[in-house]
Amino acid sequence: MLYLQINDPEVQISSQPLQLEIHQPAAELVIDNYPSDYSRGIKNNIDFDRDNARKGMQTVYAAIGKIASEGVMLSKIENKGNPLAQLAKASMDPTPVEITIASVAEPSIRVTPHEAEIRVVPGQVNIGLNQGTVDGKLQRGTVDLTMLQYPNVSYRFVDSRVDIQV
Repeated sequence: MLYLQINDPEVQISSQPLQLEIHQPAAELVIDNYPSDYSRGIKNNIDFDRDNARKGMQTVYAAIGKIASEGVMLSKIENKGNPLAQLAKASMDPTPVEITIASVAEPSIRVTPHEAEIRVVPGQVNIGLNQGTVDGKLQRGTVDLTMLQYPNVSYRFVDSRVDIQV
C-alpha cells in the first residue's frame, strides 16, 4: 500500500511601499520700504543730517549772494537813487511757493527661494518560498502461500484401464 503525505508549497509576498519625502523651506521675502519712504520725506538720521547740511549750505550761499547783491545796491546810494526803498520793496514781495510733483520710488523687494529637499526611500518586495513536500511510504504487500495436502486418492475407470491419481 502507498501512503502519500503532501504539504502544499507556499509563496509569501510582502511589500513596503516607496516613500517620497518632500520638504520645502519657506522662501525669504525682504521688503525694503526705505527708497519709497525717502522719496516721501521719511529718512533715517544719516540721510536726514546729510540733506539738512546740503540745504543749509544752499541757504548760506543764497544768503551770502543776497547780502552781496544788497551791498552792491547800497553802494550805489550816491548815484541819487533810493536803494533802501528798493530793498524794502523787494523784501515785501512774497516768496513764491514751490510745489513739486514727483513720483514715489518703488520699495525694494527681494525674494530668496530655497530649493526643495526631496528624499526617496525605495520600497521593497520580500518574497518567501516554502517548498512543498511529498512524503511517500510504501508498505509492500505480503503473500502468504500455504499448501495444505489432503490425502485423496481417486480412481477412475475408463474402458478397461485404470487411472490413479494421488
